[in-house]
Amino acid sequence: MQQNGSSGLRRRVESVRLRLGALSGLRSLVGLRPEHDISESQWRAIEPELAALASRLRRKLDDEAKHLFTRSGARSARELSAAIGAIELEMAQAYVMFDTYMDVLTQRHIPEMGGLLKGCDALAWHGLRKEHPALQIIELPLVYCDRGFGASTLREGIGLPGKARNPLPLIEIPYSRLKEKVNLTSILHEAGHEAMVRLGLVKAMPAALREVLRNAPSHVRDLYALWSFEIGPDFWAFCACGLAETATLKEIVALPPRLVLAISPADPHPAPLIRVLLSCEWCRQLWGAGIWDRWEREWRGFYPTDLAPPETRRMLSDCIRYIPLVARAMLRIRYRVLGGRAILDLFDMESVHPAALRKIAGEFPQGLSRLKPPAQLGVFRLIKESGSLGEDALDQLMTSWLLKLGERLRTE
Repeated sequence: MQQNGSSGLRRRVESVRLRLGALSGLRSLVGLRPEHDISESQWRAIEPELAALASRLRRKLDDEAKHLFTRSGARSARELSAAIGAIELEMAQAYVMFDTYMDVLTQRHIPEMGGLLKGCDALAWHGLRKEHPALQIIELPLVYCDRGFGASTLREGIGLPGKARNPLPLIEIPYSRLKEKVNLTSILHEAGHEAMVRLGLVKAMPAALREVLRNAPSHVRDLYALWSFEIGPDFWAFCACGLAETATLKEIVALPPRLVLAISPADPHPAPLIRVLLSCEWCRQLWGAGIWDRWEREWRGFYPTDLAPPETRRMLSDCIRYIPLVARAMLRIRYRVLGGRAILDLFDMESVHPAALRKIAGEFPQGLSRLKPPAQLGVFRLIKESGSLGEDALDQLMTSWLLKLGERLRTE
């Protein structure tokens, strides 16, 4: 290998080696203050994954360089240059995980936002941790803000570019959720996505709903089986916080009629019309008459099915007719993957009973600490519905609450 070409290639190798080393330096680079830092267990999940990516590529780089630097000639130089280039591309893929966590964690440098996100982590954690082995070993989730209309999740263990595995559940919410904290039930819905996979319900639930709907038209069976991928997380959030999920849902999906009444046989999201009616039905079947009856009347008034296109109007009507049956099934089905239990059995449903929440709301803040954070959202929702506090006052109250959740999480 010619001297000039060799020295240039050696500099390239050293440059790549330097950048690979930076993959292991995320924690020191982010430099979070102790009060906003993530837990040691979270860092123990993140850092080894990044170190393994760097180590694999460093070994590959060293092997290529060792082999080709011992040979001379233009061909060897060409082959080493190509090998370095290939590793550069792999390194760019490996940095996807680094960049993702850099974006997620640096938000916590913003003083109040860092504390609020820590509180959101606590809310997600309490929404996930249940008496089931698959949910006892899960890592503490990280919540962050990003652009967009709705929330989303990147599940723990899912593959990332560069042969990495996502080490923590990541839950994304729009920043606006931090200014309408009664609607943080979105975090519980996203936690529900993680739980559905962990518990094996993503396979069990569609089959169970098909069986329940065996006498229904085929398109109704097919749609509800497909929709179970979103109905399941809706129900998970409902079990965690009760009527707060119903109220949040009707506000978040209150979109133009063309969207609320839309049905696609390829979209796992039910028509928003169906989602809200189904949540109201869960309330009614568990607790009888209540505020949800008014919510449902208003919802139906805003979105009558005759506003739907003719080609979907019949499908909507058919699906609405089976809502009571589907709601009953969600409340009662016992799953083998849950050891013969219903989803409801994983939760303390007495704590989200509207009567219990109303009592605490009327005596606020007495009794609030007896509830898990997801159930506390139900209390704040009832305070909002009562009109006893304006939006600004409620936001200040919930800001203090969320910051305290984050502070307690650091000591748990």
